Amino acid sequence: MARIAFVAKPASFVVALIFLAGFAGLWLGWKAFWFLTDDAFIAFRYVSNHRLGHGLVWNPAPFRPVEGYTSFLWVMLLSAVWKATGYDPPTAANCLALGCAALTLALTGVAVLKMPLAPALGRFRACALAAVLVGVLSNRTFLAWTSSGLETALFNALLLAWMCAWVWLPRHTPIRLAAVSALAALVYLTRPDGLLFALASIALFAGDAWLRKGKWRAADWLAIAPLLAIPTHLLWRKSFYGDWLPNTHYAKSDPRWLWVTSGARYALSFIIEYALWFWLGLALYAIWTAARQRRALLDRLRREPALRETVLGGAAISLSLAAQVAYYTFVIGGDHFEFRVYSHLVPLIFISALWMLNAVGARPLRAAAFGALFLSSSLVIPWTHWLATKDLTRREETSYLKASVADALARRAPGLPGFALAYARWYDSLQFWLIDHAVCMRHQEHKSFYLFLIGVLPPREVGERVRDDRYPVVTQTSVGVMAWVLPYVNVIDEHGLNDYVVARNARARGDLMAHLRSPPPGYLECFRPNVAIRDGQASILPRAVPLTAAEIRRCEADFAP
Repeated sequence: MARIAFVAKPASFVVALIFLAGFAGLWLGWKAFWFLTDDAFIAFRYVSNHRLGHGLVWNPAPFRPVEGYTSFLWVMLLSAVWKATGYDPPTAANCLALGCAALTLALTGVAVLKMPLAPALGRFRACALAAVLVGVLSNRTFLAWTSSGLETALFNALLLAWMCAWVWLPRHTPIRLAAVSALAALVYLTRPDGLLFALASIALFAGDAWLRKGKWRAADWLAIAPLLAIPTHLLWRKSFYGDWLPNTHYAKSDPRWLWVTSGARYALSFIIEYALWFWLGLALYAIWTAARQRRALLDRLRREPALRETVLGGAAISLSLAAQVAYYTFVIGGDHFEFRVYSHLVPLIFISALWMLNAVGARPLRAAAFGALFLSSSLVIPWTHWLATKDLTRREETSYLKASVADALARRAPGLPGFALAYARWYDSLQFWLIDHAVCMRHQEHKSFYLFLIGVLPPREVGERVRDDRYPVVTQTSVGVMAWVLPYVNVIDEHGLNDYVVARNARARGDLMAHLRSPPPGYLECFRPNVAIRDGQASILPRAVPLTAAEIRRCEADFAP
């Protein structure tokens, strides 16, 4: 009970000031890193077609429907906001993402306030709260994904809320089961890998039933009903798109050893960039400390049912997180975007560091010293890179953007020892290999590419006038912004993310992540593309022979594998 007494120790006005400062810092970081990715406009195209009455399709019928967005909840949220407020997706998306990031920050702070701490650390809970929020808000990956137009911030907020619901809500109650079920379903609907956390929820519920010796009430079974949204969505996907998995799965999947080595480099880059050696060392020390105290811990587990549930719940949540990270690391090979698939780990890293410091019995001065070293070390590489690239805006400067952190450090701090520069060059070599394979492409590249696209394409209000009833077609590799500004033009995605045939074409174009597929010979020509884009204008060229609905269906059927 002595530990619990420290949960609400800090004065409320101090806590309020810390949170206000945190939200102000979040807003400043959001403004500094604000960007939209071309890929975000893929989802916006689906929203547009849904609003136009075509359903969630890339190209309206007679083209075959495909699911190239993989973020059902985000798409439906953007659609609802557009209908209710008149704000279209490019306007609303980053505001919604900022709100989601604020929720993530708030949950992170509350997790620190509710964490049981030993009296020695508990007296400094306000300092711990400030340190954790500073750690999160100084993390470049966290700040980058507070915008982008993608669903990342929504996924991160819902995932953290799912974990907090299990930990904070009263044990063995329908309200906890209902909250965890609903949040797990929402996480899944936001991104397909959320299915892992739905499965973890089932494991949590099974553990809850076991601890209660199978005594589940009717209200408990009713409380987990939100999980039925998952099979419902799967059945809808199968019936509407004809596949159990999103079309992007087929476009991106590639079972080559290359992507295992890519994922290893991706993970190691993340560890080096944010000095996670400190966290890993603390984790090993916490495990060693627990092993030394295993007899006392086992005795407590036998005597305290609440502790057994905490351990089982923590194991289920940790294993689901580890499985998701392992999937993206060793199966997918990382991610095309800068550490996007690790961004949800950032708050957890700092929360767990505080928890482990408490678990190993660290005194306040040692905990503060560890935190200061960890935080200061985590700032050097990401912010050196940011300073070296933040002013690069031209496409020729940022295409496959590779900036040497070692060279930037040598210029800024010529007195650095050789081992520090060698460490930075190791990091550079990992990053350059990844970028050469279109993995971990940096924030500034995506930001400048969006600016480039809106400079060469017509605005949407102009593109809306490019329309006729003879199925105008354009083909492109970077299709997001183009498909948004030309809502009445059929866009053939040459990378296959939004095309059934290209996604399943066995021919790979090379070793670039998310850019593997190429159209079968003759496939693009079958649609007789007739939209020209030049000097910010788009026009429909006449065809010698009109394209018909029957021809479109035949092209897709003839070239389908």
